[in-house]
Amino acid sequence: MELKDVFYIIGIVSTAIVTFLTTKHNLKEYVRDRIDELKDKIHKQELEIREIKSRDEDQQQILKVLKTDVLDKISNIEGIITNQTNNKKGK
Repeated sequence: MELKDVFYIIGIVSTAIVTFLTTKHNLKEYVRDRIDELKDKIHKQELEIREIKSRDEDQQQILKVLKTDVLDKISNIEGIITNQTNNKKGK
């Protein structure tokens, strides 16, 4: 084997090693970036879920208050109607 052939083989092997290491590094960066993006998306989704839960709890409280108020008003209205009906019958 000549010295020229040895340099040729060393060139091919070193190119293969450099290409492999570069590709490996690029893949690690890509995966790291992708993981960061997904973590950000998950965080945003968690914030949206908290906001929606908070709104839902607020709506439930409002509905409870309205329900009790409406039921109280209905019983008051029934009492007024009953009194008016009894007053008309009494006349």
